[in-house]
Amino acid sequence: MISVAKSFDECRAALRSREISCSSCGNPLRPRGFAGTLRKLRGAPGCPDARPGPRLRGQCDHCGTSHVLQPAGLAAYRSDVLPVLVRALLAHVLGGMGATRIAVLVGRPVRTVRGWLAQARVFAARHLPAFTVMLEDLGGQDLVPRIGENGPVTELAVVLRALGESAAKRWGDAAIPEWERVNLICRGRFLSPSLPVSFYHGLVYPVAE
Repeated sequence: MISVAKSFDECRAALRSREISCSSCGNPLRPRGFAGTLRKLRGAPGCPDARPGPRLRGQCDHCGTSHVLQPAGLAAYRSDVLPVLVRALLAHVLGGMGATRIAVLVGRPVRTVRGWLAQARVFAARHLPAFTVMLEDLGGQDLVPRIGENGPVTELAVVLRALGESAAKRWGDAAIPEWERVNLICRGRFLSPSLPVSFYHGLVYPVAE
């Protein structure tokens, strides 16, 4: 799966012109039909549920791998839209809330929120060092002057936001919302245990010129 920042039509055109790279080997992908439509995702309290449209699939002729293209506003393998996950994370790291209070805030079961927070801790333990190196490579370390002084989940949120800002300065943000930029950097797997320890080749900011 490759997280992309542009619309369905723009992504289809980019695939046809071989502008999207394979995340396994870096060679261009060609179109390979559709990957089906995502199920309905739960929206934020007071907002309608999201009904994502069809997803494109790309094929790499070099290594043979196929990839599903998923919008950056969706977190892979989640039943909730990205803004709900972000709101829960920020309530925890900025508001000091625990699972019970966050569950009320976002309208989800407490056990679900506990799972998110547990996954955030695992995600931070696995990937915070690599994200910190990425930030330094982009010259954005000055955005986090007190790095290393917070808990791992708080540090993760701070570093990811700084990474999103640094990536936008390097490549342009194409009007992409802040946390969609972060999700791009997370390969579409924001706080997900499915993000592999081994990242793509370099810092990928796909289809987001």
